[in-house]
Amino acid sequence: MPIVFVHGVAVRDPDDPQYAAAQRLTRGADWPMVEAALREHVAPAVRPSAPERVALIRVYWGDLGAQPTEVVEGPPLTLREVESPAALTPDELGEALQRMLFEKLPPAQWPAVVDAVWATVADPAIRAQLAARSPKRQASWLVKQVRARLVETAPELSRAFGQAGADLAAAGRRNIRWAMGGVRRPLEELVPVFVGDVLRYLDGRGVPGAPGPIVQRVLAGLAEARDAECGAGEPLVVLTHSMGGQLVYDALTAYADEVPGGMPRVDLWCASASQIGLFAELGMFVAEGPPSVWGCPPIGWAICGTLGARRTC
Repeated sequence: MPIVFVHGVAVRDPDDPQYAAAQRLTRGADWPMVEAALREHVAPAVRPSAPERVALIRVYWGDLGAQPTEVVEGPPLTLREVESPAALTPDELGEALQRMLFEKLPPAQWPAVVDAVWATVADPAIRAQLAARSPKRQASWLVKQVRARLVETAPELSRAFGQAGADLAAAGRRNIRWAMGGVRRPLEELVPVFVGDVLRYLDGRGVPGAPGPIVQRVLAGLAEARDAECGAGEPLVVLTHSMGGQLVYDALTAYADEVPGGMPRVDLWCASASQIGLFAELGMFVAEGPPSVWGCPPIGWAICGTLGARRTC
């Protein structure tokens, strides 16, 4: 019998727009790597005489998961990263210049900085003079123009630029922002996909008699496994990872009658890093009552994973 693999959340194929973001979380869970491991370690146990002939079936549902309507933007530009500030739009230039000056001055002084920055970048004469300077000098020249405006509106701020204490405080604020930005940016990309996949499944899994598209994909994979070529007495092995365990649990308990030709018997199901126990404790599965997998009464249950199952088949 074949080996069926159902992946978890935040898994995308390379042609998916969310692939790059998902890779930051699931690097190493790509199908070619999983397929090679199954072929090397599991297939010989299923068919010792010809492990290369064991069918490996991947149930891919990443394309049915969350698809954010907007691509998550990367971190905002800083003037240090811009080759030529004059090439930026007025809005981009104002935002970048404002962030730079926020690092140098305490928050109480930011309102005056905002006024000076946007008055500077909105001045056509300033823009023309900026473009006439070499790219390496543009940022420092622009800061001088803002400082000149501050001399007129808030002289105490212009003096703060040169104070050693202010420089040390600015360095501290800058380091904190950089550190927090390093934590925040990956989460901004991953959370919509990671959590979104769970919500997409729960919201669209359907009901018995009308399974949703992700459930249908799982049922189709199990039906393909049932019809695959196999030798006498060969077991059907199912491997799931993370959220894939919840998908298979629902498929085997609540949607078993939806498989044309009948649900195959699953001889061994390994639910790795699953949250089956958590979902069961919270009553989030379609089928209610004690766990009972169709055609395969569990021999026992094992604990695995921080959020893993108290009950994993």
